[in-house]
Amino acid sequence: MKKHIRARAGDWSQWTDEERQALAAARDNTQVGDRLVFANDAFRVWTIHLPAGRSMSFHKHAMPYFWTALTEGKSRSYYGDGSIVDSEYAPGDTNYFADLSGDNYFIHNLENIGETMLIFTTVEFVAEKDG
Repeated sequence: MKKHIRARAGDWSQWTDEERQALAAARDNTQVGDRLVFANDAFRVWTIHLPAGRSMSFHKHAMPYFWTALTEGKSRSYYGDGSIVDSEYAPGDTNYFADLSGDNYFIHNLENIGETMLIFTTVEFVAEKDG
């Protein structure tokens, strides 16, 4: 995966009022895919099928997870810290976020800025219960 940073954390200059409002409204949205295909006490498996020119809503990642790209394509994500990142994917690209929790999370959206359908599989690891 190749990344290009369009705006750094704290730089809100490229955000519209609509994007800021969508971010604020998504503080509790934990739907990290467009379809939940499997869930148990240990993990959840999501799929994302995002056509060219479409966007996935802002959502919160608050547990360890990984994603794998199944298609090539390009995306843009606006993050809750103000940063904006453009990415290019090849089939098999994978990224793992091990240290996420209710106290250490991030919120972002996903926009397909390429010409092909973006397809991802995302697997969240459900936090263990205390006790």
